[in-house]
Amino acid sequence: MHVRKPLPPSSAPVQALNRSEWVYLAMEPFLGSMAQAYVIRFEQVVGEAELRRAARRMMSAFPRLRGVLEPTPRRFQFRILPEDHHFEQLFDIAFRTEHIDLDDPQAVRRWHEIHVNDPMALQHGLMVRFTHVPHPTRSALMLTVHHVLMDGRSMVHLVESLMKLLNGQPVADVPLESSSMLPAILPNHWWEWPGKVWAAWRHLKAEAREISQYEIVRLRSDRSERFTSCGVLHHQTGQAGKALSKAGKGLGGSSNSLMIAAMGTALLEMNGNRPGTAALVRVGVDLRKYFPEGQQPMLGNYVFVFDVLLPQHVPEAERVKWIDARVRAGLARYERRELLLPLLPYELMGFMSTQMYSRLMRRAKRMDQFPPLSFHASNIGSVDAFNAADAQVRMAEMHPSVSSVVPLVVLAQSNGQQRATVAYQRDEFGEEGVSAMMAQTNRVLARWVGTD
Repeated sequence: MHVRKPLPPSSAPVQALNRSEWVYLAMEPFLGSMAQAYVIRFEQVVGEAELRRAARRMMSAFPRLRGVLEPTPRRFQFRILPEDHHFEQLFDIAFRTEHIDLDDPQAVRRWHEIHVNDPMALQHGLMVRFTHVPHPTRSALMLTVHHVLMDGRSMVHLVESLMKLLNGQPVADVPLESSSMLPAILPNHWWEWPGKVWAAWRHLKAEAREISQYEIVRLRSDRSERFTSCGVLHHQTGQAGKALSKAGKGLGGSSNSLMIAAMGTALLEMNGNRPGTAALVRVGVDLRKYFPEGQQPMLGNYVFVFDVLLPQHVPEAERVKWIDARVRAGLARYERRELLLPLLPYELMGFMSTQMYSRLMRRAKRMDQFPPLSFHASNIGSVDAFNAADAQVRMAEMHPSVSSVVPLVVLAQSNGQQRATVAYQRDEFGEEGVSAMMAQTNRVLARWVGTD
């Protein structure tokens, strides 16, 4: 006779979710999959067995990758799965081989779109996938990690680790770390609180007043009650990274501020360069650098954002310098820990359920209450940085992408050339409009770099 016997409670580690992770989880049912999908193309053939060994080692080295969502009485937490036979069954599904024509750019883009939109089993399976595509001379890998697990900076660490493992180098284990962002934003001393809160409040009000003076230019969009799917565009600027860096410095900034200014200028020109208009650009900042020395976390979600305004009245020759100064001013506020507002309220919103988050987002979509951003820009630098001088397995190019409510442009240099991967919501923005914005950006860059 079978006697029912309950299992003891799991002793596997658990971890709370921070504010960003709650938002990504709440956005998932409405916005669609929050999967970060990175297309990695190698310079040579990398076999399935090699990739599988490297992927499996990463799952051991980085226990956060073994996290699954587990419901609590009110919300969710991460449960870090032990490396037992049940985990191996899940890893067998997470690692896969697919076959596409890697020599066809449209096929690669379509493959990328499918993985960006493909939902992940947040409670049932692993929130990471390794998809190998064989090729006679240059194979590829799609590395996909759900945003609730980690941010873009963590993804860069995963890619660095992958390249080390494929070249026979060891990688250090990264234990579970606190998910809280508070150490990066709280004042160093209790008596600094009033001044820091007041400075943050004044900045929020001043920023809102300044933005209200302008009409924010955006791509032409169609109103929609619900998001449908995320489109992906792989774009080549036709400019060498070194040329952009030289031009950026000559115009008073960097290659990053040059690219942001060029995309903002492109949108202004597409909207007729009308007086009273401005581009509003969202940029990310890695909070790890503001943690106390020795306490900087490695893997998780520790990136926040701020917005940069580019008014039409700023002379074109001064726009790179303008963007660079605005970005530096935004970073200086983090350095001075003057971002308690809005970061602290966001961090302490533990009373709000994911269902309430989702309801607010649905309402914001219907009422057109999302911030009126022109686009979101991120920069991961040069792919060549992932290739050690003596590396046998080398990366040729990478296309990173993740879904966003506004067009998200991820900049990366491959083979010395500046490229961009743009993710956009198809229900609002058409591929024709996104392609037109990036084509206009190319024309602006050609003027500024001197290759027109």
